[in-house]
Amino acid sequence: MNTNQKIEKVKEILKNHQKIALAFSGGADSTLLAYLAKEVDCDVLAITYDNQIFPSGFLEFAKKRASELGVRHEIIENNFLDMEGDIVNNTPQRCLVCRRLMYGAIKQLANEEGYEIIIDGNNITDLTHDRPGILMKYEFEIESPFIEAELETYEIHKFLEESNIEYSRSTTCLATRVKTNETVTMDKVNRIDYCESFIKEKTNSQTAKLRESNNVATVELDNIGIVLEKKRIESIVNELQLAQYEKILFNFIVDKNKESLIEDKELEIGANNLTLRKRLPFGINIQETVRIIEENENEHISNVQSFEDIGYIKLDVDEKESKIFRDGKISIENNRDKVDAKESLVKILPLIRRTV
Repeated sequence: MNTNQKIEKVKEILKNHQKIALAFSGGADSTLLAYLAKEVDCDVLAITYDNQIFPSGFLEFAKKRASELGVRHEIIENNFLDMEGDIVNNTPQRCLVCRRLMYGAIKQLANEEGYEIIIDGNNITDLTHDRPGILMKYEFEIESPFIEAELETYEIHKFLEESNIEYSRSTTCLATRVKTNETVTMDKVNRIDYCESFIKEKTNSQTAKLRESNNVATVELDNIGIVLEKKRIESIVNELQLAQYEKILFNFIVDKNKESLIEDKELEIGANNLTLRKRLPFGINIQETVRIIEENENEHISNVQSFEDIGYIKLDVDEKESKIFRDGKISIENNRDKVDAKESLVKILPLIRRTV
């Protein structure tokens, strides 16, 4: 399917549910969902969860965008920094705990308001990223129309830009900027927030991220070229030093493949065979994945065999011999080309259940 066909599929999915509660941040994914739901005349309740550690302007933009889109908007506030445990201690469980609190509160409010169907903006590309919180989507039975329609991140951004639909590029929790196992404090959050706003203004970048660890700041930009100007560098360095960072680093390595489901280096060319060998950045729960595959009848999947003691699942995807390994590796044999390999990969990804 091309992007427009996928968008039409999302609309068909939404048409089946006249009353929809939407986890809404004002970012690309949730904005497009709200826009499409209104196009098919759904009764939409947009729910924004404010954990008090989002970038400046996050809540104001979400309110403004919901109003412009013509959807009812409710806000749930909960200051995560007032709570002891995984979030403040910034353990590897942080995102899982955050999503459990967020989806639990959204589901409770939605049900109280008479909205039994809850959707979020997770898309098929998200299933290849290290986001343990996505497990809570399954636990709380949150539906993801973009995954069902096989929409990728780049397609969503392209559609929004071509349709001139405004969305926020600053919807990521600032706790993600602090190194794992280093305590998240309000002072750190405020400092990161201020410095990112300053850097964006000085460089005219739409997105800027400052990652900190032990008073070392690493700056990532979407507009790298402009920061090479000596005066801009000096201005940024001086401001970050005033913010008490002892060392300032600039990360000039841009991951151009972050939105790509398959990279060319993941394709292995044989004599008469093109094999996809992909490594997901997380482990796979073999037993749970097999259960999900068996519960979901799928015309593309057949001949499923579990070798849990060895650590892999063998199956046919579109009649191609494939394997899913406990350590996150996926192999799909006998692909015609990159497009063919991707079409089979997206049939597997929604069925995989990761480990934490």
